[in-house]
Amino acid sequence: MKRGRGRRNHNRRARHIWRKIWLLSALAAAAILYGIVELRAGKEKVQDNAQVSAKMPPAGSAAAEALNDERVSGTGDGREPEHLPQEWSIRVVDVNDAETVEIPAGWYQETDDASIRASLEKQAARIAAKWNRNPMDSQMEAFDKETGTYLYSDEVYGRALDEGRLAEELFREVKAWKQEGGGKGTGQAGENGQEEVRPGVTIQASFLPVAPVRTKAQAKEQYKVIGTFSTTTTSNKNRNQNIRLAADAIDGLVLKPGEEFSFNMATGNRTSDKGYQPAGAYRNGVLIEEPGGGVCQVSTTLYHAIIRSGFKTTERNFHSFAPSYIEKGQDAMVSFDGYAGPDLRFVNTGSTSIGLRAAFADNKLKLSIVGLPVLEDGKTVSMRSEKVRDLEPPEPVYEENPELAYG
Repeated sequence: MKRGRGRRNHNRRARHIWRKIWLLSALAAAAILYGIVELRAGKEKVQDNAQVSAKMPPAGSAAAEALNDERVSGTGDGREPEHLPQEWSIRVVDVNDAETVEIPAGWYQETDDASIRASLEKQAARIAAKWNRNPMDSQMEAFDKETGTYLYSDEVYGRALDEGRLAEELFREVKAWKQEGGGKGTGQAGENGQEEVRPGVTIQASFLPVAPVRTKAQAKEQYKVIGTFSTTTTSNKNRNQNIRLAADAIDGLVLKPGEEFSFNMATGNRTSDKGYQPAGAYRNGVLIEEPGGGVCQVSTTLYHAIIRSGFKTTERNFHSFAPSYIEKGQDAMVSFDGYAGPDLRFVNTGSTSIGLRAAFADNKLKLSIVGLPVLEDGKTVSMRSEKVRDLEPPEPVYEENPELAYG
């Protein structure tokens, strides 16, 4: 038993020793092989350096200088130049404006001309958005009461940048920039003996005229009465005087697009100082005499002219009792104390200015709106009244008055 154990231990030790010997041998062989490879590589490098040294011309000779220049320019063997292209810019100018178009350095090696053209077209569109000017059509701008005629603005021509031409000129300059080395130089030596950097380029912008749609002569022909309405007044002198003053205050007013008209603002506070006479008027449902009585007939007549023109009122009120000069439910009541009160308002929602005309003679009141048609051809607007039902009168309210005597 003891002898068997000794043999097994002896065999284990022998196998362990042989493994170590095999591993050390493999490592030694790998080290020898690596040394041989490095030795051969070193010899080849020395041979290459020796060959280059043998082919190099002597320092200072003309051949050596020529070879040095060839390496700097990078054109001797057809390879890409060693220098990096410089970023460049083109200046586009107008009379009073200037814009800069930056040329990326990466465009020097860009071979897709269509991509460059598309980028330059976007730059031209960007400049056009800033420099284009829309034309201005002629339109009504004022009223001359002495001559009784409207005055019209002059038409103004617009302009549009010739984007196609600008994009083409920009592309031509970019091509020249690439041919000259991507901004490396102009090929001419400067004061320091080095090649000068390509200077920036300036392009004069070109514009195309844009004609207005409507000239002054055409505006005078195209403006017309687009809505009118008439009512008949009474023979009350004071009331007619008030109507005449209110009509004169409105006559000739011009509303620009988006501007709101206010009857109370147009006439102002209707007081005796302005010539308004006492006449019948409703206040809180009671008929009284006050300066300016009767002007509601002017606002009502204008209200109908507004509707017939195709506009909508932004404020309109009605009387407690229907007046006799208009159908029930079609009146426009106004009142003003200099600060506030029921008003008649409307906004010029059209794209051109409009004018208001008012005339009063022989108990006939006429209000008109002059402008370019708002409604489509053949369309008109009118009003009609219809009685729906009778409203029950409100229940009476009784309030105690302590100042009255008992009984």
